This record gives sequence, structure tokens and C-alpha cells, in this order.
Amino acid sequence: MTTSEQLERKANRARERLAGRLQDLEYHASPTLVAKDFIGAEVPRTAGDIAAVLSQQVRTNPLACILIAAGLGWLIYSDAQARSRARMPSSAGAGTRRRRKSSKTRSRARAN
Repeated sequence: MTTSEQLERKANRARERLAGRLQDLEYHASPTLVAKDFIGAEVPRTAGDIAAVLSQQVRTNPLACILIAAGLGWLIYSDAQARSRARMPSSAGAGTRRRRKSSKTRSRARAN
């Protein structure tokens, strides 16, 4: 039979393991470390460095870069479409309502 002291010690050990794992995760998921892993070196500081690193990544991983570019393009396109729809005049909505109303009127006329 386990005593409350044994259960408490077991819980404390589990907390310590969890705290250690969380610290490891924080270290490995830091933005700087992720950037270093992606780039393979120090984070570039100038535009020339960034261009050199990006061109190397495109040569190394062309399919991944194409998919990323396609995703960004799609995001920009959908945002532009949403903005153009938001700028449409409110009279366009009124015309749609009229069409709906007239189709209802036609269906009632057919029923009579």
C-alpha cells in the first residue's frame, strides 16, 4: 500500500521531469535557433546576406520554395479579393435583393 508521502514524491519527480522537458522545448523552439537551423548559419544582417542565403535555399530546396511562394501568392490574392469585395458599393446588394424578390414573384404567379 502506498502512502501519501510516496505519492507526493512520485508527483514531485514527475513535475521535475516535465519542467526539464519544457525548458528543453523552449530552447529548441526559440526563433533564433529555428532561423539558424533553417539557414544553416548565423542569421544574416544585411540585404546582400539575406539574398545570398535565400538563393542558396532556393537551389537546395526548389519544391519547398515554390510551395511557399504559391502559398504567399494565394494569401495576397485572396486578401486583394476580399478588399475589392469590401469596396463594392452597397447598391450591388440592392440589385441582388430585387432579383430574389422578382424570382419569388414569378414562382407565385406560376402557382396561380
